[in-house]
Amino acid sequence: MVIAGGAVAVYLVALHPARHPPPPLPTRVLSFQTVGLIAQVAQPGSSSGELLQLLGPGPVPQFSPLGQAEEQAGSPQWTADLMAGNSYIFIYLPTGRCLAASGRASQPKLMLEHCDLAAQQRWRRTGAAKQVQGHDFYQYTNLADASCLTETAELPGSAFGAALHSCAAVPTPDQLIGFWWASV
Repeated sequence: MVIAGGAVAVYLVALHPARHPPPPLPTRVLSFQTVGLIAQVAQPGSSSGELLQLLGPGPVPQFSPLGQAEEQAGSPQWTADLMAGNSYIFIYLPTGRCLAASGRASQPKLMLEHCDLAAQQRWRRTGAAKQVQGHDFYQYTNLADASCLTETAELPGSAFGAALHSCAAVPTPDQLIGFWWASV
């Protein structure tokens, strides 16, 4: 009986090592700024250099064209909270909801959700900055599923989609996002 119990214990340790939950994500905010989350139109046939602002008119955020007057005057709609541990939380000011990867990890959807500071709501800058019109543009990778915030094809009307896609090894224009009108 003792030998059988020992054999079971060895089997369980060898083939089923103990799984430890990942350490909790830091909840301390190091800094925050009010920003516009801006992309450039990256779709074929679009005018080069046209700017798009990420907005959340409903539960699914989308990019909307930014007019010349808006570009100059500014209309920051998000706070970008830099968290301890080097990740960001993006909070949409009109609703107080956080930008999040929602759903199955194999098919994440971009949503605005109640803020809970989980990995689904954490974003990390990846790669080197690309300078466009005096602003730094980065890829933003979601910590929960490692997908990148991406501008997608034009939706009905004048809106462009916002989605999560596999991060390109060499950043493509549709995955480059910049902070505009930043204020602390």
